[in-house]
Amino acid sequence: MLRAAPVILFLVLLMFVFAHTGLIHKLEPIVMDAQMRIEKAPPESPVAIVSITDEEYRERSLFDNTSPLSRKTLQALIDAIAAGEPAVIGVDIDTSARQFKDEFTVRNWKPRMVWEREVREIPENTSADSKDKLEPMDVLGGQPDLDPSRNTLGLPLLIDDGEDGVTRRYRRMIRTRSGEIESFPWAVVKAYRQAVPTESGDARESSEDRLIHFSGSPEASHRMKFTASKVLELAKQWPAGSPVRDKIVLLGGSYLDQDRHDTPVGRMPGVEVMANVIETELRPGGGQKAPGRAVVLVLELFEGFALVLLFHALRLRWALLASLALVPVISILCSLIAFGNWSQVARFAPILVGLIVFELYEHFRRGAVPGVYRQLTGGEDHPAAHH
Repeated sequence: MLRAAPVILFLVLLMFVFAHTGLIHKLEPIVMDAQMRIEKAPPESPVAIVSITDEEYRERSLFDNTSPLSRKTLQALIDAIAAGEPAVIGVDIDTSARQFKDEFTVRNWKPRMVWEREVREIPENTSADSKDKLEPMDVLGGQPDLDPSRNTLGLPLLIDDGEDGVTRRYRRMIRTRSGEIESFPWAVVKAYRQAVPTESGDARESSEDRLIHFSGSPEASHRMKFTASKVLELAKQWPAGSPVRDKIVLLGGSYLDQDRHDTPVGRMPGVEVMANVIETELRPGGGQKAPGRAVVLVLELFEGFALVLLFHALRLRWALLASLALVPVISILCSLIAFGNWSQVARFAPILVGLIVFELYEHFRRGAVPGVYRQLTGGEDHPAAHH
């Protein structure tokens, strides 16, 4: 153990340096994306999506190819969704235009409302502390006196990876010039937990990056989806036949190919990414965040000394076979304990591989070198070799 201790500490220090220089980060997305693709989606989601399509955006009787969106049609659409008695309606549509102030009426809808609050300019690096760059804009054209007990605002900011531009992370709270503001999906989750008291979970508010747990496929068959025109049609039968009662309904748009994001499971509209974030938060344990450095350090030391004991307990051949088989198992186990998933195996596996190389070297030094010395000298082992 004492002989291996300096090697273990050196490997742990090396992994610490790699983690802070970004070398490990280049491997993490590969493993993370593979995990997202192979995991199965839950049988049913509490989130339903109402999406405005290209055809509906151009349809004269609906939105008539106008920007900002027709206030009259949008109002009728929200009325129709509200008639289905969902628990929460999240409006993932930019309503900052001044027309919304005079031409849109906020009714006393039964569901709790969460409104997307846009920012004036999105910085290129959203993973950095950008509080001096983000300037929140008005909601509903700056309508005054929104009842805070029934209306919540949230920023729809997602975090694209700087290496490949893929959206993998989000935050609960976002730092802006106006202070910390709730993100749109976090505001939806909080509103849902207030509306459905049985839903509980981690309620800590922080601006730390968290990992989105995508459903495994861009089609997301576990989640109900409707077009705007379909909802207007179904509303005639609601609430008696409502399929969205007590659910979260997100209203967004997939028209004009706007607000699209590359994700580990394919390219999808922003409203669907938001649905994945909300589902992530409603999972047991909520969104994953990075553990403390002490936890990672203890696990790295544990795996290192466990492997050393294995080589001392078994003959070299069996120890080598067992250690090679256990490298992925131990790495995944440590990643699960520290991070809640196995996407961080690249942080733990190199230490085990380095120790296997060290043990093979030690065996060669203590076994093969004295044998070669005896053959060359025709005598006994050199004392230094025994030492």
